[in-house]
Amino acid sequence: MPPGGEDTITFKLATKRYGGRSMKKSIKVYTNDPKNEKISLQLLGKIKKFVTIKPSKVFLKGDVGESISQTVSIIPGEDESFKILQVNTLKGLDYKQTLKEIEVEGRPAYELTVENIRETEGRYFDKIFMITDRTDQAPLSIIVSGYLTKPQDQKKEEKNTETVPESEPEAGEE
Repeated sequence: MPPGGEDTITFKLATKRYGGRSMKKSIKVYTNDPKNEKISLQLLGKIKKFVTIKPSKVFLKGDVGESISQTVSIIPGEDESFKILQVNTLKGLDYKQTLKEIEVEGRPAYELTVENIRETEGRYFDKIFMITDRTDQAPLSIIVSGYLTKPQDQKKEEKNTETVPESEPEAGEE
């Protein structure tokens, strides 16, 4: 900008996960004005909460063959509304998910049920993405992790059926 001229300074602030809290950020502007070589600008404000997701993560833990599921509430923030248009997963191999429209305190909300479908023991990790009709917001995301173990009775059964190697008979025992 020319000396004595005017222009606009724009900076973007990432507010993800700050909803409902106050935020204070500052930037430094360097000029060629000898009296004001460096100017500090501060931005202070309360970030509106777009959505509440409870719980924020899904953890499916239990025995193989057992019915394991968890339900997540997705509640728009005050003065916010959106429709979930699409639910996608990163992999989506170990669980299935169902989305249901509900009402919370007289306002539209959603309930996402995540159910394990894996039939082998072990761990898995994935992510669910929900695309809304709000183009000014990034897709909502929920991390999914699972930990499946053998059922206790199967563990006991395996332990009891373990074979002890037979030893060779010592000389003179035959």
